Amino acid sequence: MPNFKKIAVINTKGGVGKSTISMQLIVPYLYQKSQNPVSFFEFDDENEDSISFEKSRLVWLERIGVAGQDLREELRDILLLENNIVMDIGANKTAVYVLDALVESGMVYALDGVVIPLMDGELDATSAINIYQKVKNANPDIKTIFALNRWNENREIESQFDIFLGDKYGFFDTKGVINYIDEKDRNYLVLADSDAIKYSRAFGITLWEFANMDMDVDAELKEAIKNGASKEEIKRLSFKKALKSDCEKYNERILKPAFAKLEEIFG
Repeated sequence: MPNFKKIAVINTKGGVGKSTISMQLIVPYLYQKSQNPVSFFEFDDENEDSISFEKSRLVWLERIGVAGQDLREELRDILLLENNIVMDIGANKTAVYVLDALVESGMVYALDGVVIPLMDGELDATSAINIYQKVKNANPDIKTIFALNRWNENREIESQFDIFLGDKYGFFDTKGVINYIDEKDRNYLVLADSDAIKYSRAFGITLWEFANMDMDVDAELKEAIKNGASKEEIKRLSFKKALKSDCEKYNERILKPAFAKLEEIFG
């Protein structure tokens, strides 16, 4: 029998990169394990971030309205699908409604794991641990992982995310939020900031897809220059070549280690 995974990405705090973590990390991780499109559900009444990936071959996209809905039956239908599933859950009241419905319906037991994205702010970390506690209270056996998003690679991870990880050098005696998490659950991975994420999304696909796309941009660019193509066309192909190179490097440097961490936890 196929070993399908069902993962929710959630944090009540807005702007922490839930859609980035969902589409750029969790979806490619599940896709490359099965080579089949992932069922992707975006729970959000305010944003339609999934539209940015409408050309992706990695997913079947569906947007779920939340306001005024009894989500319990919807969640039963979704989580009983025989496929890999990613649930990208919006912030604020949306996160509260969906999490309450998961607990009330008991479908929290159907989830293999919860990924909790956060950036380096204090509210991000506080919201993250609140989600962790609520999820673990409902299902102590569920796998959880924190996704530290938009890491600046010119800084130490421990320095940028000191509120979550704690003061590495002991200068300020800061106890990181991670210390309030059960030791067995202190799982985290890091997604670095990069323009490659933004620009791959502008093409309607994921960075991982762009990195692994079978295309000979060099040949296209050489041919365009040789045949006297317009400056705009040459610039476009040059940009595409550079973007593919950036995506390939990011895939090796950031995504593959993150996939390995996800496999260690969810595999």
